[in-house]
Formats: sequence, structure tokens, C-alpha cells
Amino acid sequence: MTRPAHLQDIVQGLVSARQSGIPWPIPPQQLALSLDEAYVVQAGVAERLGWFPDGPRAWKVGGTSEITAAPLPQVLSSPATWDAAPQGEVLVEAELAFRLARTPDRAEDVLACLGSVCVSVEVIGTRLAQGLDAPAHWKLADQGVHAGLIIGPESHAAACAGFTLDDWRQQACQMSVNGQVVRQVRGSHPGVSPLTTLPWLVDHAARHAGGLRAGDLITTGAWTVLPAHPGELVEVMFEGLGAVSVRF
Repeated sequence: MTRPAHLQDIVQGLVSARQSGIPWPIPPQQLALSLDEAYVVQAGVAERLGWFPDGPRAWKVGGTSEITAAPLPQVLSSPATWDAAPQGEVLVEAELAFRLARTPDRAEDVLACLGSVCVSVEVIGTRLAQGLDAPAHWKLADQGVHAGLIIGPESHAAACAGFTLDDWRQQACQMSVNGQVVRQVRGSHPGVSPLTTLPWLVDHAARHAGGLRAGDLITTGAWTVLPAHPGELVEVMFEGLGAVSVRF
């Protein structure tokens, strides 16, 4: 795929940052980045690094006023160990992820294709020198500031596929550090239901990656966020839906 020179430069900058571990500063003359350009950069980075030779098999999707997505190159199973960042702190998000049992033919069919649900932890990381203060489309270009995903044991999606909005508003989530509960929330997902963005993702994946397939994993946005430090064991539990743990 031929990309404009300024987008090629961004791809090179982000690839170099991943390979060297040195954050890449956004050039002032390139500060404006459109939504479409962000997805072109995503694809360019993935291509350069050889992440998806057969197409992505895991995704993150979320947002309210503007829904966005990124394919995920790294998924680990709980219990997992994660190398802490050099600065000694990373952000972790408590999320729910869903796996497709069947390939959806249409966006409207995707909820009927859900096979399993699991609790997940997304580790947030950025290759941009501006960090999480970078403009939104730049963070999207940087794979949605994704570093890694850890998933817990999967259970049948029927456990929550029929949830009403009231059910989701009552869903409890708890985060613990070294065995001590530090965060408890209820119904805090920004889209109210984590399933609302899945039909949008069907169309997005069809345009950008050949579509969703049976077996694909989709994580659906943060319920709550916590900083994690070296030596800490972070555990996330969703009432009735399971748990996940990762040691930093």
C-alpha cells in the first residue's frame, strides 16, 4: 500500500520508538492528524512489524461520541507476568472481552455470534513523547495506546448476552492490589453496555482488515483505571463473570 510521505514518516517514528524504547515526539508541522490518517498509520505500523500476516484476531473498541478501534498484537492468559515500564508505573484498565463463536454476516448479527466472555486487563502504553496528553487521533494512531491485554478464563456469553441496560448499570467490578481491594465500581462502563460498539466494529473491521471472524477476541473499553507499580499483583473481578490477574 502506498502512503503519503508524511504518514510514512509517522509510521517510521512509531516503529522506531517501539524498537528502541525511546518515545517519539510528534513533529509540530504534523500535529493535525485526521481519523482516517490515524487508521492508515495503525495499518502501516502493523505491516512494518509483521503483526497480522493472516489478519488481526483481537481488537479493542470503545468510545461514546466517537467510537474508535485498534487491532491488538499481544494477548496473554491469566495469571500473567508483565515487565514494568522503565518509569516504574503503568496504567491498567479493567475491561470485559468477548470472543466470537461464529463469523457475523452483518453488523446486526454480531450479538448472536458471541461465544464467550472473560474479564480482561489492558495495559496502557504509548510510544509518543507527549504520552497520554497527545491529541486523540495520535493516540489512536499509536494503536489506541495499547501495550498488552491479559484475559481471564472464558465463560459462556449467555451469562450476560441478555443483560438489559439496568443489568449493566448494576454490574459490579473490583480491582485489588496485593490482595487488598482498592477500587470498587458499579455500572461504570462509558457506553453503559459494553456490547453497544460491536455492530460498529463489524463494519470497521470489514473496511480495514477483511472483517471479523469466528474466534476473534474483542475487548470493549475501560470500566475503571488504576496505576500499577513493580512488585504489585493486580487482580480484577467482575461479579458473576470471572477474574483476571497480572503481576508487574
